[in-house]
Amino acid sequence: MALPTTGPIALNQVNTELGRASNAAVALGEPEVRSLAGVANGAIGLGSLRGKSAQFTHTITSHQLELNLHIYLQEQGWDGTSKVEATVAAGVYIWSDNTAIPALDMGGAFPGGLTLVNRGIIMGKGGDGGYLQANRSTYIAPEPGGPAFGLTGPISVDNTNGYIGGGGGGGGGQTGTPGIIIFTTPLYAPGGGGAGGGRGGRANRGDTNGTTLGSFGAGGAISQFGAIATDANNFAGQTTAAHGGAGGASGAVNYAGGGI
Repeated sequence: MALPTTGPIALNQVNTELGRASNAAVALGEPEVRSLAGVANGAIGLGSLRGKSAQFTHTITSHQLELNLHIYLQEQGWDGTSKVEATVAAGVYIWSDNTAIPALDMGGAFPGGLTLVNRGIIMGKGGDGGYLQANRSTYIAPEPGGPAFGLTGPISVDNTNGYIGGGGGGGGGQTGTPGIIIFTTPLYAPGGGGAGGGRGGRANRGDTNGTTLGSFGAGGAISQFGAIATDANNFAGQTTAAHGGAGGASGAVNYAGGGI
């Protein structure tokens, strides 16, 4: 809480603002008091402390990709040592496009303490769907989702009116081949669906003489549907889904008819 902008200011209020006991010894010339007042040297009085706050506050009002909070707040004017209260405004997304990188990384130490008030959405990237390689024996497992937070020290989080979540894991793809082969048999192994922002698994298509892999289905942008990879959907009688799930990608490929 900032010191008063009008009326008297007492030294016990200065102590409280600095996070000390109100009755602790204090002098106006102390480095901590000068830092609070913004007076590095020269004359200083209680009037220099009017409206000053030892806490840096900032509201994030625009979408952020893979936010390094430590660097970001310094760019907004934080001195790197004072207490911080950062607020993510309602409707703001903080997200990652890489499962190895958190959506929000603290990025360093916060000596005065850090409080995050989240009213937006902080979300890790979803994993890619699994799929069967063209050799029909090597299975590429679905990826786990990425983290929402990267922590480098203590943090207090108020998430009463917000959402925080790591990315979901990708869906599993179909595996296996026909057990009995008499005639050339069409083969189609659908890839697993990608989780939020993740790619849909590649479809394995062809016949018992050989198969090839289609492309990944592209993950969707925030609040958008993922894309279908149509290069594996060119067989007779096939049907194709319109799109993947919101924020994810489709790994679906339907079967062609076939038999022994």
